[in-house]
Amino acid sequence: MQKPNQVLHTKICLPFIRSSLVGRSRLQQQIALGLRVPLTVVIAPAGFGKTTLVASSVAGFGLPVTWLSLDKNDNQIERFLNYLVAAFQVTDPGIGKEAEQLLAGIQHVPPDTVLTSLINNLGTLHNDMILVLDDYHFISSQDVHDKVTFLLEHCPGTLHLVIASRSDPPLPLARLRARGQLVELRAADLRFTTPEAAQFLNEIMDLRLDIRWVEALEERTEGWIAGLQMAALSMREREDVRGFIEGFSGTNRYILDYLLEEVLASQPPEVKRFLLYTSILERLTAPLCEAILEDGVGDNISSTHQTCQQTLEYLERANLFLVPLDDERQSYRYHHLFADLLRTQLQKSLRDEEVTRLHLRASEWHEQNGSTLEAIHYASLAADFERIERLIEQNYTDMLNRGEMSGILRFWMGKLGKELVYRRPWLCLYQAFSHSWFGQLEEASLLLKEAEKRIRSEEPGSHTRSMLGYHDYVQSRVTAMRGDTQRALAFCLRARENIPSTNLGLQIEVGITLGYEYFLYGDFSSARRVLNEMIDVCHSVGAINNPVAAYALLARIHVLQGRLHDAYDLFEKAAGVVDDAGRQYLGAVSLVEVGKAALLCEWNDVETARVRVEQGLEYLPSWGKADDFVLAYTTLSRIQLALGNTPDAASAVEKADHLIRACGVFSEARSEVETARVKLWLAQEAWPAIERWMTALENRFPSHELLRYEDELTRITQARVFIAQNKPDDAIRLLSCLEESARAGGREGRLIEILILTARALQAAGDPRQADIALTKSLTLAQPGGYTRIFLEEGDPLQWLLTQWLAHAGDSSLQNYAVQLLSQFDPDCHSISGTQKNTFPSGALLDPLSPRELEVLHLLALGRTNPEIARQLVVARGTVKAHTASIYRKLDAGNRTEAVARARQLGILP
Repeated sequence: MQKPNQVLHTKICLPFIRSSLVGRSRLQQQIALGLRVPLTVVIAPAGFGKTTLVASSVAGFGLPVTWLSLDKNDNQIERFLNYLVAAFQVTDPGIGKEAEQLLAGIQHVPPDTVLTSLINNLGTLHNDMILVLDDYHFISSQDVHDKVTFLLEHCPGTLHLVIASRSDPPLPLARLRARGQLVELRAADLRFTTPEAAQFLNEIMDLRLDIRWVEALEERTEGWIAGLQMAALSMREREDVRGFIEGFSGTNRYILDYLLEEVLASQPPEVKRFLLYTSILERLTAPLCEAILEDGVGDNISSTHQTCQQTLEYLERANLFLVPLDDERQSYRYHHLFADLLRTQLQKSLRDEEVTRLHLRASEWHEQNGSTLEAIHYASLAADFERIERLIEQNYTDMLNRGEMSGILRFWMGKLGKELVYRRPWLCLYQAFSHSWFGQLEEASLLLKEAEKRIRSEEPGSHTRSMLGYHDYVQSRVTAMRGDTQRALAFCLRARENIPSTNLGLQIEVGITLGYEYFLYGDFSSARRVLNEMIDVCHSVGAINNPVAAYALLARIHVLQGRLHDAYDLFEKAAGVVDDAGRQYLGAVSLVEVGKAALLCEWNDVETARVRVEQGLEYLPSWGKADDFVLAYTTLSRIQLALGNTPDAASAVEKADHLIRACGVFSEARSEVETARVKLWLAQEAWPAIERWMTALENRFPSHELLRYEDELTRITQARVFIAQNKPDDAIRLLSCLEESARAGGREGRLIEILILTARALQAAGDPRQADIALTKSLTLAQPGGYTRIFLEEGDPLQWLLTQWLAHAGDSSLQNYAVQLLSQFDPDCHSISGTQKNTFPSGALLDPLSPRELEVLHLLALGRTNPEIARQLVVARGTVKAHTASIYRKLDAGNRTEAVARARQLGILP
């Protein structure tokens, strides 16, 4: 038995703490919480700064600290107890005297006796004390684990145990966790955040890196402190910092040496082989690992699902840089740098053809389990282009219906040579569609020409007819994006005839595109008919993305027709489709969120609308279509303007504008961006930009040209600018034509805005009677749908018009609606048609009534009581009382009867 005076004192001393450390107060606070419970564990792989964190934390708590650094030799129970007692005596020489004597005695004393004596001794102390067991992962002896468990279960409340380890210790953690007697910090907690990485690299390592390079390194190392340190060492004296960071990987010599020495070399041969072979995988599951590790590759590893699952669980417990991807611990991935190392070592240990076989096994497994994108990915790593072609040709439509367009582009676009693509007409057509989806029209057109050559050269038959149908379908999309909707419709109708009715997937695709092109053309009746047909087919085959897209299009038609509540109901139906499928179709979710956001904004629930549109934008990348990004950004711009965030609104418009310049999009997206941009200029009073735009419109729209539906939104915006330029007659002429066109087309949603602008223009032209008539028409159309922001965005001019309208409305049923609108105007709001404010004349009053006082006055004239007015205006009763007192004072009246009479005398009320 080892004598106490034979201990190595560096094992029982608090480690040296450097003065230059990254501040980690968030973690130190967590460790401080551990002083309230028996046990704190800090568990993470090598190089995450566990020892430094614990030492720097406990040193600052002002409590006695007992420190014991463990190694492999401490698995002998007597040695462990000897060092444990010696460590306590460094803190207080009086602790463990009896235990020391028992350990030094000639006769063998059971370890439980020694430990009981030590615990009893600790129980006599009155001050709190911290015991740190560092590097606990070296302990493999069950005897030692049992004694630490005994210490935990019987230690006095003044002793707090902290364990730092690379792997979970076999202690009763679950029981302690359930009792609230455990504080845990793990790798996810210890990884450096970007600010911490910046402090480490720039202040401590003195590299002076730009924040973007710090972020890149932090992302590449996943906050692994040792990885950042090795990167810093490698960058010293380097001139090409950018090149180094972009190429930084697990093959860096510092990383390689560290991981080989600290991690891989210490693993059993079977675990090492598991790590190497499965390193080719982006995502690890037990069944997939089983397929990879079948007999016949390398060392003929034989594996079962059970042993693979056990190995994964062991790797996670051992913290071997394995990251769980779900809460059930069924799916994992390796840390990026660790995966780099493993793949490098795999290439050294296997022949190229053997590595290729591993990739093909992964591809085959994913194909058999319905993961086509992953099957294509691993086939590309194996350079098996014939397999890639087959997978794409057989599964393209299904992948499209699952909303995997972004994945298709990422995994196989550009990996197949042009000659290979041109040789296979279907592959050529599918790649053309992918380009058209992302608005890459020139590339799509080139591929369509090549595909047509191949199709025409083949023997005519049903297969060539089907290919020609798909060719016309893609050509239809490209033609529509180039602005020729009528010709696009002809292509799409021909495509529908040629594609076999049995190919429901393609029929659905073509049908929804046809419905959208009818929508763009203004033929809403045909669009509704086709889209409803497609929704029925979609439901019969269990499709998800396509019916959601169809519902979203139908909802937009309802919006244009002024039926906002019906539109919202359709988005609810679309949401139900996604919910039933488990909401994993994020692209479909994004269409629903953005669509609802636009409606909520119109109903003036702008904060909820902002949350929804931002959620939609977060999910849109999985959809990838530029048009939908544009509609989301223009919706966001309107919301931000409503919230008064002009810079954020401008940023959203800029993003949308960039997209329509960089990609091909349909006319709807271009019109929305143009309108949003001009409204922003009006809000900013950017007159030079507005003048340039108006000059350009003169060339686009000659005066003799008939109004087209495709240009309607732009022409409404042009009328808005005429009003802002104080050209009411020009505005009235244009708006009259627009009103006739919109009314004939049943576009009551557009008609509401046209009539509001008409009222403003007529008022400016000095015709208040006709302005009242136009405003009455707009209110009549808007009331059923609850339109709000379309009025509020006109600012002070419309607020005044509504106030004057109320003065002459009599017993109109629209009065409550008008008062409700007036109550929602922001007192500081400005018109999107410019910030020039109208005054609100109140007869000969020296002190005119404010807009809010005019609202209250109208309600007083209607005989409403103060509580009723408060409820209608959504204000406190005291506020109504204050407004009423002000009205009496300004009108020199003693009560409401006198006030109303005086207002009528002055012409303020009818």
